[in-house]
Order: sequence, then C-alpha cells, then structure tokens
Amino acid sequence: MPVTLKPATVLKLAAAPLLLAITLSSPAFPQHHGPAPAPASVHVPEAGTALQMGDAGGRPTVDVMIDGKGPYRFILDTGAHISVIDTKLNDELALPAAPGVRAVAPGGRVPNIVTIKELRVGDAILGGVIGAVMPLSSLMNEEGAPRGVLSASSFPGHLVTFDYPAKRITIAKGALSRDDSDTVFAYDTDDPLPTVPIKVAGKEARVHLDTGSGYGLSLPTSYVGELSLTTKPQEVRKAKTLMGEFPVTSAQVQGPIQLGRHTLGLTEVQFSDIGPSGGSPMGNIGYEVLRGFVITLDSKNRLIRVAKPS
Repeated sequence: MPVTLKPATVLKLAAAPLLLAITLSSPAFPQHHGPAPAPASVHVPEAGTALQMGDAGGRPTVDVMIDGKGPYRFILDTGAHISVIDTKLNDELALPAAPGVRAVAPGGRVPNIVTIKELRVGDAILGGVIGAVMPLSSLMNEEGAPRGVLSASSFPGHLVTFDYPAKRITIAKGALSRDDSDTVFAYDTDDPLPTVPIKVAGKEARVHLDTGSGYGLSLPTSYVGELSLTTKPQEVRKAKTLMGEFPVTSAQVQGPIQLGRHTLGLTEVQFSDIGPSGGSPMGNIGYEVLRGFVITLDSKNRLIRVAKPS
C-alpha cells in the first residue's frame, strides 16, 4: 500500500503540489498512508531552541547541519510531507539510500529517497531523517537558493512556532489546546498538511497553511464564478513545476477575507487549477497573509494556531 507524500517544496517554490507515491517495505517502516515516517529520534532541550528566521522570497529559512557538515540553508515548511534535499547537495554529501523505500512521482519520475543519520537545527537534533532528492535549485533559479526543505512536521511532540513579526522560530516541547476554535484549527487525518478555514466575501473554503509559499491567498479557479469580483481575472505568472508550467490568474474580490477570528487586510486572490497528481486543486495561504501572524504547529495532535503577536 503506497504512502502519498507531498513535498511542499515544490508546492511552495513552484506554487504547485508534486506527489510522491512512496512504498515502505522496510521492517522498520510498516506500510501505511500518510506523511513520511517521523525521524527515528528527536532531541530538543527542555528549554527549547530559538532560531533566527531567515528569508527566501517570503519563505522562512533556517541553518541546518547534516551529518556534521554545513551549515546549509533550508526552508522550514509546514506544507512539506517529507524533507527534501537538493540534487546538487546530495551529490556533495552522497547520502545513503533509505533501505526498503521506493518512490514514484507523477510522469514516471523516480526520485531517490535517502537517510540523513543526523540533522541539527539550532540545539535540536533529529536522527534518521527520511528525505527525497529533488532538483530544487532548478526550480528556484536564484543566487544563494536554499539547499533543501525541512518538514515542520519533523518534531512530533513539540511546538514549532513561526513568529513572523519578530523573525524568530522556536521549537519546544508542548501541545496546543483545542479550547479556542477561533485561533486553533484541527486538520483532517486524510491530509497530513495543516489546513485552516477561511471565508472570502461570505464564501467558505478550507486551504493549506503553507509557510513554503511566498504568495498570499490562492483558490481553485472554480471560485471565480462564485465570488463577487471587482476586477477581471488576469494572468500574473506561470507556476513552474517538475510537471510543466501552469497559469495563475489574479483578481480583486468585493468583501472581507477572514481566517477564523481574524479579518485579513487582503483584497487580491490568485486562482489556479494545479492539483496533486491531477487531483482536485486546493487553495493555500502563504507569506503575504502569514507575515503579520505567529503560527504554531502541533503536528502530533494535528493542530495549528494562527495568532496575532502579543
């Protein structure tokens, strides 16, 4: 039975999801559906660890050490099912293949799946990290592009907090409470990526909360006919992915855009029908929305909090 993984790397970097159907046949990893296996070990000091939030086109970055080498700049991504290593970096490190793990991507691509013995980020240490090797540098195509993507779900039992206004990331033991349903949102077991409810001019939707996206709010193009728009949708860019290029349009909406209790200072919405492996498209929110908030992920309990800084 395959495991479907979506490295939001590509979703974020290219504004389009790329699914990896991964079969786990190793005795260490029983076959299942969902995200990549958690690291074999997670060690975070009792006091937690605090990191400066770097920036790559609105995407938060951190410095990581891999098997004692580095540091390397990685995007820390809530939208990544699996951590990703750039092909060129893997050529340098010669990471060993993950035993018993086979990956198949759309279009017949067969990405390598490797094991990182030890990955350090700040004072946090992850052991036995499973990663997919992908040509990230060709997608970003910019000087000093990040060398990989670290899935924010790699710290089960810990809170990963993105304080955008303070440009700080913290990782600490803890759990979120479900008591405040206006700021803390549970996400479905059928989708390992965190989602949040939004309301656009009275129309409700559920979208991925994607720290790996440098854009604002995107919705499937089916919403064009359902929303009250003040401008005609115009193509603003092409989303470059490993599966090709896809058009993205943008328009102004008439009416408020709300995320839980928060009314967003946002009037523009982008529309695209890029879906996972040809599946139904789903919207997401990225940096242009998130930059005013403090985002906390509790991957173990499948909860995410969206709060204003205190």
